[in-house]
Amino acid sequence: MVSEAAGSYRRLLGDPALRGLAVADACARLPQGMVGITLLLVAAAHASMATAGLVVAGYTLGQAVTGPLRGRLADRYGLARVCAVCAGGYALALLCLLAASLAAGPAWMLVAAAAVAGLVVPPLSPGMRSLWSAGAPRALRQTAFALDAAVFDLAYLTGPVVASSLAVGIDPAAAAGVLLALTGTAAVMIGPRSRPAVSAGAADGRTAPARRSFLGPLHSPALRRLLITGCLVNTALAATEVALTAYARHHHALWASGPLLAEVSAGSIVGSLLLGAREPGETGARLPRLLACYALGLAALTAASLFGPLIAVAAPLAGLCLGPSLATLFSQASGGPGAGAEGGTEAQGWLNSVMNGGAAAGAALAGSTASWPVLPLALAAAVAAAAAASCAFR
Repeated sequence: MVSEAAGSYRRLLGDPALRGLAVADACARLPQGMVGITLLLVAAAHASMATAGLVVAGYTLGQAVTGPLRGRLADRYGLARVCAVCAGGYALALLCLLAASLAAGPAWMLVAAAAVAGLVVPPLSPGMRSLWSAGAPRALRQTAFALDAAVFDLAYLTGPVVASSLAVGIDPAAAAGVLLALTGTAAVMIGPRSRPAVSAGAADGRTAPARRSFLGPLHSPALRRLLITGCLVNTALAATEVALTAYARHHHALWASGPLLAEVSAGSIVGSLLLGAREPGETGARLPRLLACYALGLAALTAASLFGPLIAVAAPLAGLCLGPSLATLFSQASGGPGAGAEGGTEAQGWLNSVMNGGAAAGAALAGSTASWPVLPLALAAAVAAAAAASCAFR
């Protein structure tokens, strides 16, 4: 299995164009891991933690609201053009947030600036997946999405460390500056690789925006079912994060919450690199099987929580099938039969927005039952099982 996966990655990264796309992917993903803690530390420099929490919530909500629209615009006018326009607005909004924080401005001003930043954040996350789908050979497409999932997990492991080190060691503005620099670098690197959709009726051979239905990729029943699955998967993931933190706090070992979450991410990275790179035999059966294994991993984590020392062993196993599940989910949203064929970036934008909603629901659900730490873990396993069932019986 290891040699097979290594061979797939060698073939993928042996292509100079795809190797450049992998570098752009890393530049696009690291800011996603940095942005949450960066916004918290920027806002908390001269405001309360309650205000800082609202700042992060405003950013997340803004990002979810306009995700599909930014994806549709990228499909119509080209990802590079939309990213360039959004990057300008994004930088301006973050600079306004920094200025409001330094001036000890009112809470509403901080939240509004963060919300605007979320509304206009460049669509790099859905755009990268759309570019992988269009640029990678069909035989290596699953490997490309597995690499993307591993980079995504790695960014969420290293991003908070990088951001907090810059914010504490230098200044919160330094973390925001690095975040903007990486975002701009990714936007520049994808420029030569992105093109707007071309209409079938362009008689003179010139590029013209493709005519789209109002619903866009949502007209596809396959994509709508994938949205339900993605929402459930992220609900389970967010519930797991809150549950593990509550478990560590309940046992007076809050310091252990970070390492436990890092173990889940590490398991997800290993799973992405080894299992995610394998080309599916039966495409339709792959996702439900992976999600069923993810649910079993969460069930094992729930059982291990009854005996504290075992939870550190079960945590990486709980994440082992998460990365491959996400890689397969995003791959099907970009290139699956009937799912996202009309607008790959918009399809990924819808998936991102729905998954953000699922994350909010999972965090709220786990938080409301955190008094009994085993219960939110069991709920996470049940939701993951429901995600597997939604695939198996669709």
